[in-house]
Amino acid sequence: MHGLRFYRVNAKNVPEVAAEIVSVRKSFDHYVEVVRRVVEDVRARGDEALIEYVKKFDSPAIDMERLRVPVEKLADAYARLDDATKKALKKSSENIARVCKSQLKRLFSSVRVEEGVFVVQRPSPLSSVGCYVPGGGAAYPSTVLMTVVPAKVAEVPRIAVFTPPTHEGNIPTVVAAALYLTGVKEVYCAGGPHAIAAMAYGTETIKPVAKIIGPGGAYVTAAKKLVSSDVAVDMLAGPTELCIYADDVADAENVALEMCAQAEHSVDTLVGLVTTSDELVNEVLKFLKLITPRLERGEIVNETLQKNGYAVVCDKPTTAAALIQALAPEHLYIVSKHEKLLQSITNAGLISIGRYTSPALCDYVVGVNHVLPTMGQAAVRGGLSILDYVKIVTEVRVLKGAAKRLGRHAAQLARAEGLTAHAAAASKTID
Repeated sequence: MHGLRFYRVNAKNVPEVAAEIVSVRKSFDHYVEVVRRVVEDVRARGDEALIEYVKKFDSPAIDMERLRVPVEKLADAYARLDDATKKALKKSSENIARVCKSQLKRLFSSVRVEEGVFVVQRPSPLSSVGCYVPGGGAAYPSTVLMTVVPAKVAEVPRIAVFTPPTHEGNIPTVVAAALYLTGVKEVYCAGGPHAIAAMAYGTETIKPVAKIIGPGGAYVTAAKKLVSSDVAVDMLAGPTELCIYADDVADAENVALEMCAQAEHSVDTLVGLVTTSDELVNEVLKFLKLITPRLERGEIVNETLQKNGYAVVCDKPTTAAALIQALAPEHLYIVSKHEKLLQSITNAGLISIGRYTSPALCDYVVGVNHVLPTMGQAAVRGGLSILDYVKIVTEVRVLKGAAKRLGRHAAQLARAEGLTAHAAAASKTID
């Protein structure tokens, strides 16, 4: 199949095929041991160790004076940015904020449980978050918005951003401009496991955060896993994943382009097509051959498809739905006349439905977050949202009559559990 792994699937072999497709997912366990020394060193020696690792892995130009980026530099970057990119950043930021505000509003609840018993639940912002924005070979201003804008909407009092500088010691202009747009004031030129350690444990000049948020490569994710017993983390996200379910209503060129769009992230991306149509698979393969050589990152796309690309022809749509549910992909893109059936799928970080709902659009400007669960985690959690920036505080008020009415039931349950002090305390409300 020209490099893509090819499978035919029926109801009987869904588990077997799903397991084979995801077998290319890599465990972070061996990376944990690699980064342990770095994390423990920064924890023990603080700023001195952090600067050593920044110089070694990020930029030799960074010292203590240049570690924290002045707001003036962010403002200058924004002033120098072209108008078209400014408008795009603003549009993305506005839509992310709109979705987050809607989410936040729905987190408040007040209920009269019964006469004299009232329960209020309200969101309260975390005290601080550390947002990690990856860098390295590319600049990701969109990740600045995806991680910082929800924190602003949640009214998190302290937001610290860590991002690796260029070799020359600068933050890419477009990233710095995005940071300025969000209004964040605390920005550090540091990436990798050493940045995660600084967020988790603090240094002489950097306060630790309550929660670490944001995607990164294998070493960053391993560091997040390592520190997760000491500080909250959002998720352990691995390489990008895209599963497309399409049938004869889909445009083959569009399907191929979406596969290429996600495949260009890295050679570890898991990308594939699930369908009931042999003809569509053949058409998509033709377009992949035509498109890939013309892409700037065509070599990466080609290697990704050769290593991790897959095409699956299922005997019927219900089989396809079962397979996708078993894969639990990060992105699921549905272009099918069986949309309603496939909407029953719940194991996906983000579900894009319909020809015009391009995953590439969702990555940037429609307001949903592109920090999503990978490695099968979509079976148990969704993408980054306002929920990652708040805790739910519960308040209860019981009036005298209700306390008397309910006290005997509480005392009875306490005695059943052998907790006599509980029973005595509950019985006291009856007096």
